[in-house]
Amino acid sequence: MSTCKTCGKKCDGEYCFQHKPRKRIPAQKFTTFVKKAQPTRQTEAMQLFFLEIWKKRKHYSEVSGEYLGSEALSTYFHHILPKSKYPEACLDEENIILLTWEEHDQVEMDPIRYEEVNKRREQLKQKYNV
Repeated sequence: MSTCKTCGKKCDGEYCFQHKPRKRIPAQKFTTFVKKAQPTRQTEAMQLFFLEIWKKRKHYSEVSGEYLGSEALSTYFHHILPKSKYPEACLDEENIILLTWEEHDQVEMDPIRYEEVNKRREQLKQKYNV
């Protein structure tokens, strides 16, 4: 475990979740946004998936009700069932909850921190029979 270069918090990489560099989710075609390396189809699908959710839902945290702003950032989208363990739920809208970056950081460190996330996790486990 190392410490964040910016704030000194313990983290897995060079930066903590709060200071980790973020990319804006563009509303245009992704091939024009990324010039050095073309995004994978999976990355592009995920970005489009997030944008569809952003269009459908109000831009507020589904835990605290705090306003998220008008720009879709990847830090606002949390997979309740992790993508790595449940790839079948990766692009399921029910598996995404909108959170502030602070809430997202906290739920990444403590997955059972928020009651709303826990409630939805149980519903998803029943849906996927896990």
